[in-house]
Amino acid sequence: MFLCNFKMEADTDMKRLFISMGLFLWLVIGGVMIAGAESYPVYLNEDRNYILCDAYKETAWYLDRSSLNVQKYDPPQYIIAVNVVTVPDADRGGTDINGVRTFRFFYNYELKRMYVDLSLTDAWRYLDPNGDWAATDISLPVGELSFALAYNMKFYDSYDDAFYGRI
Repeated sequence: MFLCNFKMEADTDMKRLFISMGLFLWLVIGGVMIAGAESYPVYLNEDRNYILCDAYKETAWYLDRSSLNVQKYDPPQYIIAVNVVTVPDADRGGTDINGVRTFRFFYNYELKRMYVDLSLTDAWRYLDPNGDWAATDISLPVGELSFALAYNMKFYDSYDDAFYGRI
């Protein structure tokens, strides 16, 4: 009887230890992820014309508000073009722009569908709001932010309030 109780207490202690270790690791990893997200400036060089739209592995992409160009306004259809600058090492204070890319988006608000045309030749590719980053890359946040800037309303409403609050 004594051996049985000892084994049960040891099992319970081991469970508690593993649960505690798991919670500790979860908090540490979660804290690193949160700290990493906060290390990118929301505005490039504190210029509100350059709004952080996405960041990944030291690189940040900033939408150039001053380049926003509504090319078609025919509700429920819209076309918007915008420039996005790439900034390497933005998480460590880097501010040098190493590239500018023009994005063009087609929106059908009635169908709630957004498309991107990276070739700028009307070769539209659907951007699934539930797609992963590999499928949507920076196009999805750029398209969402562009629509919100142009019309002061969300398109997919895929992001938290802090994302839209950058405007």
